[in-house]
Amino acid sequence: MFLHVNCFKWGDLYSADDVNRLRAMFLRHLTLPHTFHCITDDAEGLRPDILVHPLPRYDFCDWDIGNGRKLFLFSDDFLGLNGALVVQTDIDMVLIGNVDFLADRPEEDFLIARGRNQSGNTRGHAAILRHRIGTRTHLWDRLVENPATAVATCQHHRGQPGHISEQRWLDRNLAVMPFFEDGRIVYFRQDCNAYAEHDNPKGKATPPEGARIVSFAGKTNPQHVMNGSYQNCRHAPFVATHWRE
Repeated sequence: MFLHVNCFKWGDLYSADDVNRLRAMFLRHLTLPHTFHCITDDAEGLRPDILVHPLPRYDFCDWDIGNGRKLFLFSDDFLGLNGALVVQTDIDMVLIGNVDFLADRPEEDFLIARGRNQSGNTRGHAAILRHRIGTRTHLWDRLVENPATAVATCQHHRGQPGHISEQRWLDRNLAVMPFFEDGRIVYFRQDCNAYAEHDNPKGKATPPEGARIVSFAGKTNPQHVMNGSYQNCRHAPFVATHWRE
């Protein structure tokens, strides 16, 4: 079994060091043979064992589509990998244990983390998913054909005008959405005892038993809670243990 792992990096929200940490975590926790890819507008500082691809120009659209660019994963022959299984992950994930489960159920062409957003308006959590390249190409083709529709129906709630929520787009364009095994991928804010009651930062944020990946979806990033509490979130010592090269 061979996997490809891909992330996107553009702009200045995440650094090369952040991508390098992610790559190192996969080296420690994914025992299966794999290639790590990064699609980026700035490859400076990335580790040599990362296969770098230039961020494509989206000539079909007159404005920045934001997170919608991650839907490029569903284009035909993405990175020349038709038929291959690709795990696409956001950069702000902390791997805390073996993640070979990402290769489970290879007969499934698509798997995604179950949604845990507070609004409950999407079924899946697109911060990490697995896709067999060359299937479900309608997810990209429909966006290219009419990006205005994607904006009108799937605007990112925190993005700039024109920014598309790839998570909402997937929810609205996939009738069936199979999920990874529950309990393996968890949210920091909802699942790790992260919130300090009454602004009291006592206690530590700790992932639940059985968790393998912690998603820092939202405005709190791993570095914020690595060495102490942050705003209304508790100190998370597990970050310093795992979020490193």
